Amino acid sequence: MPAQRKDRRPADTVPDQVQTQLRLIKASVTGVTGSLAATSDGLVVAHDILDAEPSRVAALAAATLALASRATLATGCGAFRETVARGTDGYLAVYAAGPSVIVAVIGTSSLNVGMLQYRARKIIERIAEHTKTWAAAAPAPTAEPAAPVAPAAPVAGGRVSPAGARPGTAQLPKRRPAAPA
Repeated sequence: MPAQRKDRRPADTVPDQVQTQLRLIKASVTGVTGSLAATSDGLVVAHDILDAEPSRVAALAAATLALASRATLATGCGAFRETVARGTDGYLAVYAAGPSVIVAVIGTSSLNVGMLQYRARKIIERIAEHTKTWAAAAPAPTAEPAAPVAPAAPVAGGRVSPAGARPGTAQLPKRRPAAPA
């Protein structure tokens, strides 16, 4: 009977396999305090975070993904791959791990971001491989930005009316009188 690898049993679930990879990020890069994998809509797949609420971090990572995806598409930079936010006390890096899974990595202010980028790349690829069956079931994000909004059209009196609205219908509500003191 062939020997099984100790780091991965055949019966491991996808979250177990992903959590093993997340632990490798922390072990491989000095300054990483935690990481998680989540779906692109913010549901936690697995995590290795001790000092923050994983569901909150997943929601923030999903919001980061949404904003950064729009930014990269709108500026002609292509599909989202990664983003790094630097705060006064540390870093948050968010990576795409396939079409519908994201990985968020939290680090201290002494984190070597270049080393994180170098070491995490292969680990992120393995996480994408482990979660590809989930990615196949979820809809992929669109590669094209939403249609532009029609510009507002000026109406009498200098007010602005949304395109297609009848003139004079998009007025701001009148100000309420102050309540008596």
